[in-house]
Amino acid sequence: MSPMPDAGRIRVDTAGAIATLTIDNPERRNAIGLHMWHAMAAALDELAAEPSVRMLVVRGEGHRAFASGADISRFDQERGDPQAVAAYAQATGAVLGRLARHRLPVIAMIHGACVGGGLNLALACDIRIADEAAVFAIPAARLGVGYGRDALARLGTAVGLARAREMVLTARRLTAPEALSWGLVSDVVPHVALADVVAERAAAIAGLAPLTIKAAKLSLEHLIGSDGAPTAEVADQAVAECFDSADYVEGRRAFSDKRPPLFEGV
Repeated sequence: MSPMPDAGRIRVDTAGAIATLTIDNPERRNAIGLHMWHAMAAALDELAAEPSVRMLVVRGEGHRAFASGADISRFDQERGDPQAVAAYAQATGAVLGRLARHRLPVIAMIHGACVGGGLNLALACDIRIADEAAVFAIPAARLGVGYGRDALARLGTAVGLARAREMVLTARRLTAPEALSWGLVSDVVPHVALADVVAERAAAIAGLAPLTIKAAKLSLEHLIGSDGAPTAEVADQAVAECFDSADYVEGRRAFSDKRPPLFEGV
């Protein structure tokens, strides 16, 4: 079934080396429908093949929410029976795996609600920066839905197993300062400064060595051990490729010349 015109969309904008993927469904606080998960997967594949892009920012449209989770209004048609539930889980897992293992470093720019599937999405990003009004929750126990093993592994890696249990079993909401103290986000900034802080961080990362970043992401994913995670051999090979790259030569030369390096990702 085709999505309704107001069912939300995924938008990708690129400025120089930085791409921004926007969850665009503000009428439903950027709730994510099945067609949006499919669109995200396609967008991530396209970005992976674009060598001029070095950095990805993921955000929600407007200021009320990063993403309020799955679109509950679409549950009957998208998650109404076991087969549909399995297809939905496959679609979300495909996006989260792509994000976590993407060649691009990814910042989640979090404003307002970051809940359920929205929090899953943020946890698959490498860095999470939030504004002061951000709130975080996993309300699965209020809805009777199951919460996936990979999502819980990422949550546990971020905040520790004891706090992951508390979030899931109580369905409590965390404020931005609480999320910072728990390690769920790396920074909390005033709302008016959020876009500038993210842009500055993204620009700085975009200038770093792409092969080093790729290798680090693969190794971290191997340690988390999610479904489809790279093997130790794949992660080790990516590390070895760094030392056999032109970027490694450039890094050493730039250090000797006391100048910023110009990395090409080769």
